[in-house]
Amino acid sequence: MRKVGLAIVGLMLLTVSCKDKEVETPVVVEETKVETVEEQPKTTELRLSAENMDKYAESEDKMMVSLGDDDQMRLQKAIQIIGNYNIVYGAEEDIDNDKTDAVFLKQVGGKTFKEVCEVAEGYLKAYQQRELDRINTLLGTIKDPKAASEEDKYNEAQNDLEEAKKMPITIDAYDYNEECFL
Repeated sequence: MRKVGLAIVGLMLLTVSCKDKEVETPVVVEETKVETVEEQPKTTELRLSAENMDKYAESEDKMMVSLGDDDQMRLQKAIQIIGNYNIVYGAEEDIDNDKTDAVFLKQVGGKTFKEVCEVAEGYLKAYQQRELDRINTLLGTIKDPKAASEEDKYNEAQNDLEEAKKMPITIDAYDYNEECFL
């Protein structure tokens, strides 16, 4: 009986001890932190002036200062490309500087760095396309490329075609020439 009594007492203690041990689950309190994000006022991008060449030069200098080294070179290349594709010649085959400046200012005036680069790349792509069209037209006129009379013309057109495909169509691929700068 003693064993049965001990077993009952042990069972009671076990039952009581299990009931006393309540499993505590940790309570996770999430704190939400509200941050107010201050909107930074958008800085207006610098634009090149179209008023006159002096104001343009000032705006170009300001834009150059705001750019990193790589972008400064891109801007110089873009300006050179646009300038070179817009040279206006006078009656005596001399460059008409006033008209050339006016056309140049019309092309770059009021534009941001990115817009000026896009205009310049547009000139490069258009020039390459004109060359490809010219060469393809020439190739279309050659009836028999193996004929002795047209063989030289055909070979020259093929060489021109290879060169045209290598033409730079991006500002980064364009070779800047300090001597050519207007």
